[in-house]
Amino acid sequence: TLRKHLPYIKNSFQYTYNNGRIEGINNKIKVLNRIAYGYRNFNHYKNRIRLHFKFKPVAKKSIISDENKSHSRVA
Repeated sequence: TLRKHLPYIKNSFQYTYNNGRIEGINNKIKVLNRIAYGYRNFNHYKNRIRLHFKFKPVAKKSIISDENKSHSRVA
């Protein structure tokens, strides 16, 4: 097995790229999922993940306000 994977092992020492950070993020999301026991609203769950990683929550855009803006420009 070691001989079979030797070129890949050598590459891991030669290059600095790895997927450790992504694996850590996936693990934290799975832990949040276990703690939450499932959210009723997917947007709340998504915002909780963003909050945990200190990202800004995404605000919903109002379709009505966008329509009013386009009408006010025409008039």
